[in-house]
Amino acid sequence: MIHFFLNIEKFYEAELENGFEVQAVACIEYPIIHVIARTLEAMEEEYDELDKFIVQTANKHDGFSIQQFSELTGLGEGVFSYRAEELVKQEYISFENEIIKPIAKGIDFLNNPFFEREIEKTRSFILDGVTHEPLRSYFYKEGKENLISEDERDSWGNKLFNPAIIHNPPTKSLVEYILKIPIDERILYSIPTHLKEIKDYDFVLMTYPLPILLSKTKDGEVSKKLIDGFTRTANADDIAIWQKKLDNEIAKTEVIIEERNIEREGAKSKKVHFKSNWGNTRTAVDGRIFNITKNELKYFIQKLFGLETINENNIFKNDNEIKIKFDKEVFETEGADKKKILEACVRGRDYYRQYEGIGIWLVFLKVSIADNYIQDLVDLHKLLEEEISIVNLLSHYSNNFKVLRQNLIAIERLDELEELDIYLFLHSRETNFNQNYLTLQSE
Repeated sequence: MIHFFLNIEKFYEAELENGFEVQAVACIEYPIIHVIARTLEAMEEEYDELDKFIVQTANKHDGFSIQQFSELTGLGEGVFSYRAEELVKQEYISFENEIIKPIAKGIDFLNNPFFEREIEKTRSFILDGVTHEPLRSYFYKEGKENLISEDERDSWGNKLFNPAIIHNPPTKSLVEYILKIPIDERILYSIPTHLKEIKDYDFVLMTYPLPILLSKTKDGEVSKKLIDGFTRTANADDIAIWQKKLDNEIAKTEVIIEERNIEREGAKSKKVHFKSNWGNTRTAVDGRIFNITKNELKYFIQKLFGLETINENNIFKNDNEIKIKFDKEVFETEGADKKKILEACVRGRDYYRQYEGIGIWLVFLKVSIADNYIQDLVDLHKLLEEEISIVNLLSHYSNNFKVLRQNLIAIERLDELEELDIYLFLHSRETNFNQNYLTLQSE
């Protein structure tokens, strides 16, 4: 499953500080190839001295047993058994009846000063699915957790694998791309520095999900760019390459709405969701983000805020922005999520969120206050968020507790309403008591 690691609010604010007002976030799956290869490599130096000692001693004595090596060195027999197995695989020795004897390659290992040890290993390489060029070390570490295999399915059995671009089938040149990386740069791509040859390989098709930010600047210019939804900077180099490569398609990416009939376990239903036009951009318009109508938007706004209905006059939409105006009529609509509406009014925005794999992850909606009734309720919501005392709250309302009570009921803050009523009741009793006490004293 795709799950971007972005903190949506912090991410939105950061983009805003950089001059970009995010309107929507699309998602594509970039093609990746995971190669599992049988390689020939110059052997690491870790066991060179021990292996040379084993071959040399066995040669000197015309055969030497595991037990004799253990007694000679004080090391456990397991150490020599392990190395003997490896040396047999590398064709340096024979090992029969617990006796080690060097063979031709082992003798060359001892006597040839230019001898280079080689070993066969199984390695993984992560490649760009379009160009077949190796990807950087990020994809061998935290990035590998976010790759989607062609065989992965969700809990319903649906394939998660949905590449935005068709993979180029692996060819012989694939090996050349790996081997041509300069030795001093191989560490950047998790390619062994001692890699000499790739004997054969198999591969798995994969994808890497990428968000596309659809934004506009303060000057109204539209910006569409790739980012990484899992890391801020670790994959910056590949993102820059992919942005350049896909720039034409990214520039044409728009938000559309798709309706489709689905059947699950015998039950039929209609699914409506935001989707991108990726792969079908013939009707795209330069500089457009939203290719949708007000009427289509109503479904999403009603669902987001729990509204039974909303008048189209409360919705503003152009090619690059969606706005909602909240007034008393909308606020008092049946089923309205009043807390969510107030919080959206405070922030001046909200967002509709979908599963990333659908193609559109987020659609942002600007929110404005349309009348004094909503403004008063928003002001009250802010005061309550500051944990203001009942005494100060009454003071803010010039002790007009009737209006305060009405507003608390309107925003469904029954906890604060109860506290207000308790205060008013006790305050009333205290005032009556003081008046009666003073009257008794005067008599």
